[in-house]
Amino acid sequence: MNIALVTSSAFPGKDWSDRDTPLLRAALEEQGCATQVLSWDESPGIDWTAFDVVAVQSPWNMWLKLAEFREWVESLHRQGVRLANQYPIIVGGMSKEYLPQVEQHGAKTIPTTVVRPGEGIGAIAAETLARAGRDFGEQAVVVKPISSGGTLGAARVTEERELVAKLAAFDQAGVTACVQPYVSTIDSLGENGIIMIEGEFSHAITKDAILAPGRAGTQFHPNARAGYAEHGEDLADIHATYDAYLKTVPVHPVSVRLDFLRHPVTGRLLLLEIESVAPVKFFHLYPAAAARYARSLIAVTARSPLVRR
Repeated sequence: MNIALVTSSAFPGKDWSDRDTPLLRAALEEQGCATQVLSWDESPGIDWTAFDVVAVQSPWNMWLKLAEFREWVESLHRQGVRLANQYPIIVGGMSKEYLPQVEQHGAKTIPTTVVRPGEGIGAIAAETLARAGRDFGEQAVVVKPISSGGTLGAARVTEERELVAKLAAFDQAGVTACVQPYVSTIDSLGENGIIMIEGEFSHAITKDAILAPGRAGTQFHPNARAGYAEHGEDLADIHATYDAYLKTVPVHPVSVRLDFLRHPVTGRLLLLEIESVAPVKFFHLYPAAAARYARSLIAVTARSPLVRR
């Protein structure tokens, strides 16, 4: 079996690194697979159809050239290349417009306001800041492009005029933005990442806030560590969130990461986002999970063909 592991020619930030792919490659080769690590944006002449599976691992400069990345994914889809995750999962995960849809299906989420070019910025700015103060105890929000990774283009904002200016800049650039309340528990409890493999809870990590007051927002998964402080209702919240997500997609993913913050009053998990394009899985913290995911990639070849457009 021949499996391609897809990365980038360069990453968006100096501290971005892909620690998963070397461990996954070793796990695949231990299970008898041939592997190649290839950059999606430096792939002229590569016959992607020659691979049994193409696993999108770290194509992270895609956030800086979304049109080109989408064209590349669509090209593979047209050729019948077997992708993990499949085409609808990757394309759907490129925009956080899935968040309101997941909420509509019953997931508890951090409220996400989508702001499209030409919309009334002033009213949106005032409303989102007021909602953050009312529901989460602090008039602070995060504003970012609707299609982004890490904290690229993101800012924590507490003043209405600053939020208006940020949204106006996105509007002028023709970029759809999203605004979410800044949930202060991330500063003390961190952000919880729940890695799902084949629909099952695999493992969990905690990482520090990037946009905390006084901290430069440049780090990549700062201080990521194994585990998280579990509460009694967490598993119910995690599975309810995942089930709600499945109602928004036409096929099941091989793996996604659900990122949560805790509500400052109830302590319940609130969905921040779903990483489904190329979720970091933190295999260096859970080496056995690399072997588990490798088995999942091998099993992909036995499934039905991709869903066609």
